[in-house]
Amino acid sequence: MPQLSGPPNPIDEQHKDYLPGWIEKQEKERVVATLKAHYRVVPPLEGKEILTSEFYSHTTEEDFSRKSQEAVFYKAIYKDIFKSHLSLLTQSLPSTGALMEIVIHFPNYQSEIVFLAKVLSVETNNELGREVYPARLRSLSVNQESVTKLIYDINQKKIKDKIYDDDSTDLI
Repeated sequence: MPQLSGPPNPIDEQHKDYLPGWIEKQEKERVVATLKAHYRVVPPLEGKEILTSEFYSHTTEEDFSRKSQEAVFYKAIYKDIFKSHLSLLTQSLPSTGALMEIVIHFPNYQSEIVFLAKVLSVETNNELGREVYPARLRSLSVNQESVTKLIYDINQKKIKDKIYDDDSTDLI
């Protein structure tokens, strides 16, 4: 099988100091997906700067709403990141109103997506003797670099699956 090379993963190095957590997607009061995540609280002075940076200024909910009319990929991000009820489960208490940069890991694609969200509310739960803080989120913008990488990773997976499918049909 040919080796497929691509851009280096900016997520690995850039986000290595982030705190661990989980993202839960809820529909009709029921958790429908839980994914591994890492996050950081964006300092207030950095908040305005990061939202207007080249990585976040053209990937807001409004931008994805328009792009979702053009491609299924953007429609999926629009639905899952901006229109879903997302919560970040952490073991450290986040502040309501805090701006967070969150990395969600997609194991099927060996990829991630990075986005900015504001904490709307925080609850306290006790699970297995530990305090867990589900923080309800409002997504603000998706990191353009992570979108580009996710598109690349999905396409590479499709190519690998096609190569595997083509190889397996030769065996029949």
